[in-house]
Amino acid sequence: MLASDGNHVHIFSMGGTIDKDYPRLTAGYAFEYGHEPAASRILKTHPNLGISFDVTSVCRMDSLDMSDLDRNLLLDAVCKILAQRPQCSHHARIVITHGTDTMIETAQFVQKRIKDNAVIAFTGATKPERFVDSDASFNLGCAIAATSVCSAGSVVICMNGNVVPAGKCIRDEKSGLFHIADGNEMMTTG
Repeated sequence: MLASDGNHVHIFSMGGTIDKDYPRLTAGYAFEYGHEPAASRILKTHPNLGISFDVTSVCRMDSLDMSDLDRNLLLDAVCKILAQRPQCSHHARIVITHGTDTMIETAQFVQKRIKDNAVIAFTGATKPERFVDSDASFNLGCAIAATSVCSAGSVVICMNGNVVPAGKCIRDEKSGLFHIADGNEMMTTG
C-alpha cells in the first residue's frame, strides 16, 4: 500500500520497556533488546487488520539513556517519511513506541519541531511485550486508532486507555498513569 493511503501507519521504535526481551545469556540478569521491535511482533499476530504498516527501528535504548541526539534521529526519520509523501488530503499516520520514563519529553520535542499534515501518537508499555500480562498490545492498538481519529497536527500520548495531547500530558508519580495536567479534558477528535 502507498504511504499516502489513509490506512497506512508508519511505526517507529525507540526501544524502552515495550521492546525489552528476556536475556539471551545464561548468566544474564538484565533485559536485552531483541532483533525485532515489539510492534512488528504484535501486528503480525493479527491477520485481519484494516491497516497496512511498516515498522522502523530508530534506536534500542532505555528512555532514561536517551538524549536530544537520539530524539533528532527520530525527528529525521519522521521528516523523511513526511517529505516522501505526495500532497494528499489525508494526514500521515505515525506511531512511535518509546520508553515511558521520558516519553512526554520526546513527544513535546517532536511537537515543537513538526507542524505537518500528520497525527503522531506515542505509546509504550509498563511491562515488556513478551510478558503475558503486558499492556503493550492494548497501548499499541490505542495509538494506531488515535492516528485515525485525531486532528491533523496532533501529537498525543496513548497510554492506559487515554489519548492525551503531548503538550498537556503529565505522569502521576504514584500510579504511573498518564493524564492531562488539569485532569478535566480529554483529546478531541477532528
